[in-house]
Amino acid sequence: MKVCICGGTNPATNPKYFAVAQKMGELLVENDFEMVWGGNAFGVMSHVHKMYLEKRAKNTLILPKAYEADLKTMQKSGATTVQKTKEVSFRTVTMFSLSNAVVVIPGGIGTIYEFWSAVEYKRAEEFDIDIIMLNYNNFYKHQLAHFDFINKNGFTKIGQGGAPYKIAPEDLFRVCSTPEEVIKLLKEIQKARG
Repeated sequence: MKVCICGGTNPATNPKYFAVAQKMGELLVENDFEMVWGGNAFGVMSHVHKMYLEKRAKNTLILPKAYEADLKTMQKSGATTVQKTKEVSFRTVTMFSLSNAVVVIPGGIGTIYEFWSAVEYKRAEEFDIDIIMLNYNNFYKHQLAHFDFINKNGFTKIGQGGAPYKIAPEDLFRVCSTPEEVIKLLKEIQKARG
């Protein structure tokens, strides 16, 4: 099964998040999940990808033109396939279209953009994709609180043009606290998808 991993690529990231990212990568590789990603060789994503590089596991890198300067570094990254896109938005759509599930690990602006994009695509029924948020150390508590806020104020709905009604986060995405919980959920998704 192909799993899109979205996470931070800032080299200045607090190192406490590196260990959980590395564990996530290790478990993904051990369980034969192919990774689809759009990162670079820095931040938490580098620690996920490091496991794919060490084990020579299959992974697909989607690289937008804006990050083409990173290509030389990325070619050394051991990506099985590198696919270029014109823009960041096309990268996001391409990553999701190639994947059966999206796992969002701690990250910054780009990661939050990818998370909410995945949620919107699922809400609008444009992609049949399962979304899992790794809320390690309560990293995404503010995102979850904001979802709760818009939900309580009637700004959520399911489907294209559907009447608004309150929904639970689990109608659109699932939240896990550990990499082990994420893997358990991915296995359930894989089994359900056959």
